[in-house]
Amino acid sequence: MSPSAFSAAPPVANKPRPCVDPAKVEAPSLLYTGSVTRAISMALLAAAAMGQQPPMYDYDRSAPFQYQEEIMRSDAKVEVAGAGFQSPKGGKVNMIVVRPRGQGPFAAILYQHGGPQSMMTYLTEAQVLAQAGALSLILDAPGSGPGAPKPPDDRGDAMREHFVELTVCYRRAIDYLESLKTIDPRRIAFVGHSYGGISGSALMAVEPRVRAFVLIGAVARLTRHVGETNIDFWNEWRKGMSADQLAAALAKFRSVDPDNFVGAPNHAPVLLQCGNFDFLNLQPCVDLEHAASAPKEVRWYDTDHTFDNLEATLDRMRWLQTQLKLKPVKPLLDRLWTIPRKQSDPLRVK
Repeated sequence: MSPSAFSAAPPVANKPRPCVDPAKVEAPSLLYTGSVTRAISMALLAAAAMGQQPPMYDYDRSAPFQYQEEIMRSDAKVEVAGAGFQSPKGGKVNMIVVRPRGQGPFAAILYQHGGPQSMMTYLTEAQVLAQAGALSLILDAPGSGPGAPKPPDDRGDAMREHFVELTVCYRRAIDYLESLKTIDPRRIAFVGHSYGGISGSALMAVEPRVRAFVLIGAVARLTRHVGETNIDFWNEWRKGMSADQLAAALAKFRSVDPDNFVGAPNHAPVLLQCGNFDFLNLQPCVDLEHAASAPKEVRWYDTDHTFDNLEATLDRMRWLQTQLKLKPVKPLLDRLWTIPRKQSDPLRVK
């Protein structure tokens, strides 16, 4: 499954609203009507009635990390390294580590980019937040490379296993953060975009060590996104399936839908970032807000699913500063504006 398949305003006192009314948008995402929709709905309701299966997120916390890293850049304030550790499900988890120089204790942020993105997407943000006192792990899609398990032949099973592995790898990354003497384990946050937000939502129910969440361009139901979105990847995924076969495949990964988790009691504060021009995900982001329990905030931005939006980035950094009790971020941004860093030599990566 390719993560790229997810085509998928300052804070105000009033309830934020998208600038486009989702009810009036003729979204090209709803493909099925009649008997197909009824079959899908019945299968999803049956799966939901079974409830979440917490054991699917269990793993061996005693296994060695097999952690490796190589320093890519280091100055008096921030160090950047390419790193990786062994996935509990097999294969390797690659990541970029952005750490403040010093002894800490530092806050920590776990980033999972979305499909159209890469680890580089959050590098500058992480470098600024490192100067504010946060170490960041920017993960690539986990479980690749030698030792990665062969996905199940059944498409529904494969989808479930992929998203379970993502969440398990996030938990393992948190284990690594907790092993560091420089990290304050009471100040750990998760930031996930698109499929990163979808898979990271499970942490709200199963991972009390995370004290703040940001879910960007996420949806309430992955199953509905897969079953109804009219883009080439999902059209191909559904190709050749009858209504009953599609309903059965979707039911197999209903257990990893975000609406199973975001309403969990006693979860950490969550910021939902939604795009006014993310047309395929307008209503799904509204649905996610409705499914989520407090403490929560939802904010809308004039952006599409890429979230290449300066306001959203600054809003997220400001929110993380508050939740993680970081040093003020604005003076760091002002310094970048007035005294930009001038690099005369390229970064040397082996």
